[in-house]
Amino acid sequence: MYLFLKYFKKRIAQQTPIEQRVSYGILSGSVGLGSNLILFILKIMIGLFSGSISIITDAINNLSDMLSSGLTVIGFKMAGKKPDHEHPYGHERSESISGLLISIVIMFVGLQFVKSSLDKIISPSALRLNTTVYVILVISIILKLAQVYFYRLIGKTIDSPTLIATAKDSLNDVFTTIAVLLSAIIQASTGWHLDGWVGLGVAIYILFSAASLIRTFINDLLGHQPGHELVEKMDDLLQTYDDILGFHDLLIHQYGPNMIFASVHVEFDSNWTLNQAHHVTDKIEHDFWHQAQIHLVCHIDPIDINNQKYAKIYEAVQAVIKHYELGLTTHDFHVEELVNGDKLIQFDVVVPEHITTNDDELLVSINHDLRKILGQVTAEITFDHNYIGDDHSLI
Repeated sequence: MYLFLKYFKKRIAQQTPIEQRVSYGILSGSVGLGSNLILFILKIMIGLFSGSISIITDAINNLSDMLSSGLTVIGFKMAGKKPDHEHPYGHERSESISGLLISIVIMFVGLQFVKSSLDKIISPSALRLNTTVYVILVISIILKLAQVYFYRLIGKTIDSPTLIATAKDSLNDVFTTIAVLLSAIIQASTGWHLDGWVGLGVAIYILFSAASLIRTFINDLLGHQPGHELVEKMDDLLQTYDDILGFHDLLIHQYGPNMIFASVHVEFDSNWTLNQAHHVTDKIEHDFWHQAQIHLVCHIDPIDINNQKYAKIYEAVQAVIKHYELGLTTHDFHVEELVNGDKLIQFDVVVPEHITTNDDELLVSINHDLRKILGQVTAEITFDHNYIGDDHSLI
C-alpha cells in the first residue's frame, strides 16, 4: 500500500496543491467504495445465512460506509472546483457538507439497528454458525485495519478532517466486528443468546460516532478557532520582518484547508511615508501567498515612537490597566488634541476569554481612573475579544 501511494504521489507531482488534494480524495473515496462494497456483500450473505442480527447490523454499517465513500468522492470533486462569481471563496466547504451528510446517514443506520437489536433481545433465536462465517469476519477485520492505515496516511498528507474522521470510523468498525466475532464464538460454544445485546452495543456505538462527526462538521461549516500550528506559523513569519514595529488583531477565516484568508494590523513608524509602508505590506502579502498559500490583507497602523509629549499619557494608561489585575493588554495607542485643549486617547484593549466584567463597566472605570491622573481626558476604547494569536504590538 505504501509503495502504491508513493507511485501515486509521483503521478500527480505536477498538479497544483488543490488538484493534488482532489486526486487524493477521489482515490481514497474510490478505494473505500470498492472495499466496503465487498465487505457488505460478504457480511450480508453470512448474516442472512446465520440469522445473526449483529452480523447484519455490521453489514449495513459497511453499506453506510460505502455510501459515505461515494459522498466523499462527490465532495472532493466539488471542493476542487475553482472559485466563481457566485462562490468567490471557492467550494472547499463542500467536503464538510459531504461529511455532514455521511454522518447523518450513519446516525439513521444506528437508530434503525437499535430497534432491530431490541427485537432480537426480546425474541432470541438460534444462530447457524460455521467456519466460513468466522473466516469472513476475520478477513473483514484485516481489510478494515488496512482501510484505517490508508485513510490516516492520506488524511495526514492532505490535512483532511473528512478522511481522518473516516479512518476513525473504520477503526470503530474493527472493534465492532471483533465484538461480533467474539459473540458468535461464545454463543456457539455456550448457547448464550448474546447476538441481540452485541447488536445493540454496535448500534449505540454507531450513534455516538455519528454524533461526534456531526458536531465536527457543523463546527467546520460555522467556522471555528484555527489550529495552533497555523497561528504559530503566521506569527513566526510576521516576526521575520524587521521594518515593522509590531503587529496585532490577527483574524483568520478558513473556507477549507487550502482556502485561507487573513487580516492583521501592522505597526509602522509614523514618520514613514504611506508609500514606504505600502511597499512593505505589499511584500508581506506577497510572501504569505507564495510561502504559505494564505490570502493576507495588512492594515497599516502608524506609531509615534519619538513623541515624548505623549509618553506620560501612555504610562498612565498602562498603570491603570495593570491595576485591575485582569490580564488586559493594549495596542493601537493614539492621542488627539481637541479644539478645547482636552485630549482624546484612543486605544484597543485585549480582554482575556475568562474575564466576566462587561465592556461598558471597563470603559467607565478606565475613564474615571485616567481622569484622576491626567485631568480632562477622554478614552475611546475598542475592546478586542475574538482575535487570534499573541499580541506583538510595540505599544
